[in-house]
Amino acid sequence: MLVVGDSLEVGSGHYLRGLLPGAVVDAEKGRTSSQGVRVLSSLLDPSVEVIVFPLGTNDSPSNAGGLAANLAAVRQLAGDRCVVVATLSRPPVGGVSAGALNRVVEQFAEAGNAQVADWRTVVRSIPSLLGSDRVHATGEGYSVRATLLAEGVQACRAGGSAVGPSGIPAPRDPNARPPEAEGEPALVLSPPRPLTLFFDRAVALVAAASRAAKTAATKAGPEPVLGAP
Repeated sequence: MLVVGDSLEVGSGHYLRGLLPGAVVDAEKGRTSSQGVRVLSSLLDPSVEVIVFPLGTNDSPSNAGGLAANLAAVRQLAGDRCVVVATLSRPPVGGVSAGALNRVVEQFAEAGNAQVADWRTVVRSIPSLLGSDRVHATGEGYSVRATLLAEGVQACRAGGSAVGPSGIPAPRDPNARPPEAEGEPALVLSPPRPLTLFFDRAVALVAAASRAAKTAATKAGPEPVLGAP
């Protein structure tokens, strides 16, 4: 299993290796999806059965077509391998939200042989999983993110069909702000299907993640992401 990520995987990589022994995690702060395609091309070999490519947070939200093209390149490189992607959560850049990028991620998964770790829904509903910049996670958040990605890998290995973010309404933290309040329209979500990473499962993981974070908290610091001061 090969993971190509950015600072979110710098933070969650330790947990991923614990959940998926033998996983190769190549993560770098500030990495864009186009940079990730080049890394994937250089590292991919026949032994890799599942690709985890949760990039896009550092892409320009004004250029969703660029992310779409890069994910198309990932699909071409993947061949018949299943790919795990993740929805994105970050503040708007220049007044432009990540909504279009998230639609690209969902459309990629709907095209088949892919799984979505719905990070966006989880952190919107449990904002305490994010740090003060609203992009990077806390130790607990990184553990939750790793578990979501690992479940995507397991679903790939089980032969699950493509899924989008869960269409089941999630209980919200009373302190959470709705997406519209941050300038991001709500996604048009896919109807629930088997092996979708449902939010209620993610909530159940938070307690386990908290325990794991106490014994293996990441020391990764925040990165200067695209558009951040």
